[in-house]
Amino acid sequence: MRKHSISFLKIKVYRRKFLGNAAAILVLCMLCFLGVSVFFTTIWAAQQRQEAQDTFSVVEKKIGTVKDQLNEYIESCYASRKIMQDARALFTAETESGYVHKRLGNSKSSSAQIAYMPGDMKKLFVNSRIQVRGVTFVSGEGTKAVWLDRVSGDIHVTFGLESEEEAMKIPGFGNMRLSSFEIRDPDSISRQLGTITFWVDREELLRGVSLSGAWAVMQGDKVLHADYSEEKEMKWLRAAANMEESQGWFYGNQYERIFYMVFPSSQYDFSYISVINSNTIWNLNRRALIATSIVLIILAGGALLVSFVGIRNDARFLSNIMQMLGAMENGDFSVAKNLEIHEENKNEYGRIAIALKDVSQKLEGYIRTEYILKLKQQEAAMRALKHQINPHFLYNTLESIRSKALMWGDEETAEAITQLGTLYRMIVHCPDVITMKEEVELLEMYLRIMSLRFAGNFVYQLEVEKEVEQVRTLGFWLQPLAENFFTHGFDRSSEFNLLILEVKPEGGGVRVLMADNGMGIAPERLDATRKNMYEGSDDPDADIGLRNVYMRLKYFYGENFTMEIGNNPEGGARISVFIPTQAGKEGNCCIH
Repeated sequence: MRKHSISFLKIKVYRRKFLGNAAAILVLCMLCFLGVSVFFTTIWAAQQRQEAQDTFSVVEKKIGTVKDQLNEYIESCYASRKIMQDARALFTAETESGYVHKRLGNSKSSSAQIAYMPGDMKKLFVNSRIQVRGVTFVSGEGTKAVWLDRVSGDIHVTFGLESEEEAMKIPGFGNMRLSSFEIRDPDSISRQLGTITFWVDREELLRGVSLSGAWAVMQGDKVLHADYSEEKEMKWLRAAANMEESQGWFYGNQYERIFYMVFPSSQYDFSYISVINSNTIWNLNRRALIATSIVLIILAGGALLVSFVGIRNDARFLSNIMQMLGAMENGDFSVAKNLEIHEENKNEYGRIAIALKDVSQKLEGYIRTEYILKLKQQEAAMRALKHQINPHFLYNTLESIRSKALMWGDEETAEAITQLGTLYRMIVHCPDVITMKEEVELLEMYLRIMSLRFAGNFVYQLEVEKEVEQVRTLGFWLQPLAENFFTHGFDRSSEFNLLILEVKPEGGGVRVLMADNGMGIAPERLDATRKNMYEGSDDPDADIGLRNVYMRLKYFYGENFTMEIGNNPEGGARISVFIPTQAGKEGNCCIH
């Protein structure tokens, strides 16, 4: 089968099929990637929820520990009448001097030393577990702040604050409102003195607490502490705090999903809120996404390669079938004969190829049969010609013999007459297939007679190697070639006309070379002579002898047979014939 086949991309059907498969594979990979991304995003969001819950437990424990100790401190204050007297003085004083005056009044009404509540609170400031950094007292008489100067270690009380948040401007004062307590007058429980609020440093309290995304600790709408990097994350935290569900997601913008978790403390008055957007989740797990993308790309590449190989093989097979049809259209059936169909190709195209191969063989057989009938007709015409004696040839030969006999009356004349009779008897009774030795003997009888006719200016030489003598060949084909020499190449003006025949073995066959030193073939006629020999001609003056010899030998020996005609470099013409002696293709008779 011909190795050349057109690219399947040049075949419209397969080009569309391949591009369609490529587009389908691309769409499927994109859908798979989106599906896998959504699936893993859900898993990673669940992991974030678990991380947020663990962080909430840590925060709740830390805040709960501090609140429990502050509750114990407030209870201890209620248990001490002296501390409560000083607390009442601090709540009801508007200025520092007023507070001092009220403390002085308390000392006069009591035999024991009065207590100093700000000084008592110092133990809260120095307790590393509680980590209180400031306390605010809020009542109708104003807002005061109690704080510890960490340089001198002294407790200070600041009066006349406009709000509790103003106390955060004091150096070292806390920045996170941790817990508030309503304080009532121990002498009149229905009377409320004011509110005590304890402030802590959020960085110290929540040190070691970390979470991917943004988070906040809130009391209702108040943010006790928030950890975020962008302002929009704070908006997400407030939005999550107002959600009805404790966990879920909402859209931050048109495409970005925000996953949130709200953990209200069951023991204390605060909630822990965590939010994280999908982009952050993907960035945190980008290695997994890259690995997934690589796997999908490899799978897509594999699928595309399988599609490419399958389509290419089908296209090649179809291309070969198209070439086979084109060759059959031009009368060349060798392409169909040489078509090899492997087991993996026995699909619909394979069955089409097998059917075409069978049709090709049957068609070739039909053509061969028709061709044989024509050859038989030519053979019959040839046999009829064998029984006809060329009048000129017979006249010239007999005239020579007669003249020879009149002049000499010797045995050579009788021998010439014997050669003539034998030659014509063998021509008439020659079978279709004879040995190479017998064919050369026929030629030699003819040449002996021609030597007699052209006595003195014609010489022939026959060289036949012994190992090719029994090669089977057609009968009566060398003489027409030699006769062609006498018709077209013999130079009557020359004293030395030479005809040489060499028959010798050559690579799987026999080489027959007939050469002469005659006038040769004119260069302008050589191409026409070759074309007439190979293809035939409508010219009535064309030599049909070479054509008939070529056609008879071509059919008998098959495709490996060759016959060439040309001129010798030193002068004269030459005809070279190669006869295969090994078994050829079906229909040939190349045997010993």
